[in-house]
Amino acid sequence: MQTDTNTSINCQKYFTMNNLLKESVEKFIVPNYGKTRRTADTYQTVASYCTRRIGQLVEDYHAVENDQQLLREIRNDIDYYLRRYHEYCIEQRDGMEAHYHEVDADEECDFEHLIPAKILRDLLLSNVISISQALNPHTAQLSRATHMALKDAGWASKTPSIWLPFTRYSNVFTATYQTHDGTVIDPATWTLEDHFNYFKHLVL
Repeated sequence: MQTDTNTSINCQKYFTMNNLLKESVEKFIVPNYGKTRRTADTYQTVASYCTRRIGQLVEDYHAVENDQQLLREIRNDIDYYLRRYHEYCIEQRDGMEAHYHEVDADEECDFEHLIPAKILRDLLLSNVISISQALNPHTAQLSRATHMALKDAGWASKTPSIWLPFTRYSNVFTATYQTHDGTVIDPATWTLEDHFNYFKHLVL
């Protein structure tokens, strides 16, 4: 008898919960968040948020013990926030599109990391570069053709030199590059340090 009573009570709870859910869903109005106009403040907001989140994730990563899957998930999260900054604060930044531009490139160009993004993340996790440096690495607008040549040559996710990032390109093709503000650079000698020094005024 007690079992029948419990079953009846559980059924009533189930139907009540279903009714509440149905009412809540039917009353729900999809929010209209609207668009945000890009300003110096919105770039700074994204930069600050990504910096803060990456900092916490790096701390979490180094606190993990004997859990390879969790380490992988944290690496994936760091990759997300690095990509978000690179997209919003560099590629889509007014008047920039990338730190470097291939001179006389075709109209169809791709945004590309001279040091592959996963290597940047691992440099950060190894305390070789700072969060700010990982967020503001060498990036380039490459013609679609040269970008495909880079991939076909097997350099999509690796580099022969981190210190001289343009070596990855010069091993495959010859091109001239200038900074987003028109300074022509020598890819054979332009180092990681040269990059950070030249663009330090643009760091958010």
